Amino acid sequence: MNVIRASKRPHSSFTVLSDMAHVGLVFLLLVVASSAQDTCPASSGIHGSPGQPGMPGEPGKDGKDGPPGRKGHPGPPGAAGLAGAKGQKGEPGLEGTIGKVGPEGESGEKGEKGARGEKGERGDVGDHTSTLKSAFSMARNTMVNPRRFPIKFDKLITNKQGNYLPRSAKFKCQIPGLYYFVYHATSKGNLCVNIMLNQVKQVGFCDQVYNMYQVSSGGVVLKLKTNDFVHLEAPESNSIIGMDGADSVFNGFLIFPD
Repeated sequence: MNVIRASKRPHSSFTVLSDMAHVGLVFLLLVVASSAQDTCPASSGIHGSPGQPGMPGEPGKDGKDGPPGRKGHPGPPGAAGLAGAKGQKGEPGLEGTIGKVGPEGESGEKGEKGARGEKGERGDVGDHTSTLKSAFSMARNTMVNPRRFPIKFDKLITNKQGNYLPRSAKFKCQIPGLYYFVYHATSKGNLCVNIMLNQVKQVGFCDQVYNMYQVSSGGVVLKLKTNDFVHLEAPESNSIIGMDGADSVFNGFLIFPD
């Protein structure tokens, strides 16, 4: 590079301007020389300084769509959304089935006494059979031993409805139902008594004592129909007496009518 040297001259305003022109000219030459070095071929072995970055180019066109990707894994559950606005009231549903009976509750307090009610209607007539009655009690008033035939009791104590027939010494049933028959006999010697229903023995009782008084008794419940007969019967060699202080009686009465 050639350097221009300035000659010494007296300083004046014109001289200063001339010097500045020379300096500017030298700077311009340096810039031109530097540009010439940058454009030199690479074979010369001399490289210039890097240039400034260029302006950005225009955006390119969109490329083609690629092939579909693989299916991704399920994502985590989403957060609960906010509650929406309250909807309108729906129509009533069908009536449900009746539930089971619950446990019994505690007893409440006793209420006040109510007013007296009106008089009711007259009730039906009751069962007339509940008022039916039949009973008898007969005593024997003789010291003669009875024969085998029905034992006669000639002393009347009571004979409700007249069902005991003294002449035949038998009880005739007029009200069907259950009856109780019982006897109490005083004797001095052997004593056997049978309770008969229509000539058929139902029960029998016997005691054997010699030369002393004794009291024997027996009873039975019988179901009788209308016109049935009941009586006492004594076998042979029988002792049954009746006197003051030593009575013998035969009793019977209705328990339940049919």
